[in-house]
Amino acid sequence: MSKQQTKNRFFSRIAMFSLVGFIALALVGCGTDEANGESTGDAKEEITVAVVQDYPPFEYKVDEELTGFDVELVEAIADKANLSVNWKIMKFDGIIPALQANQVDAAVSAIGIRDDRLEVVNFSDPYFESGLSLVTLKGSGIEGEEDLEGKTIVAKQVTSSLKLANELAKKYNGDVTKLQDDATMYMELENGNADVVINDYPSVAYKINQDGDDTQLQIVGDKYPSEDYGIAISKGSEGLVEKVNTGLQELKDSGEFDEIYNKYFSEK
Repeated sequence: MSKQQTKNRFFSRIAMFSLVGFIALALVGCGTDEANGESTGDAKEEITVAVVQDYPPFEYKVDEELTGFDVELVEAIADKANLSVNWKIMKFDGIIPALQANQVDAAVSAIGIRDDRLEVVNFSDPYFESGLSLVTLKGSGIEGEEDLEGKTIVAKQVTSSLKLANELAKKYNGDVTKLQDDATMYMELENGNADVVINDYPSVAYKINQDGDDTQLQIVGDKYPSEDYGIAISKGSEGLVEKVNTGLQELKDSGEFDEIYNKYFSEK
């Protein structure tokens, strides 16, 4: 073998060893990423979701842990959509402004899909059909809308309940008190500072059921129609809307949605 052939063979071996070493390092790097769960394909996108904490059965706290129908539903949707949820608790009347200011990515708190809200935020597909009810104390003498003449009606700020309260107060020469949370509304009723509370039927029915025989409340008259609930999402986040809708549909198709729903609203 000539010196030139020996030299060429030497450099060929060096090139081969370098290539093998490079491939081995690349494979080790990939293995490390997968073992640590750091693969970009596995990384979950974190979204901040606004929620109230005092509106059972949709959202409330048990031993300082946030739970409820809305909370479980959003967590399940997030799991389907490869999202991670960072919950941000706030008052209901601050939710839409927070979405407009991009302080949060989304919000869920039994939020009705309304035309005025659609002008400033996006919504997911509907996930709940609601209705509004009149609530009074037992023995109040109020049996329906026709007994509201001159009465004081309590409703929560920036809600469909408040819109109905204003309409009924105008029709029956009554007054309206606007408050921020359910607990305060019912306290006004129980303290004699109001005659009627207007609130979403599912929430009222849940409270009466939970209070059991000790409840002082009763639902009177017919249920009023209201908007469907949707998950509110900041404008400009159409990609998030698509992810949420896809996750919601997967839950419905698999039967998981019904499982969560029946946990909170089953009549059996």
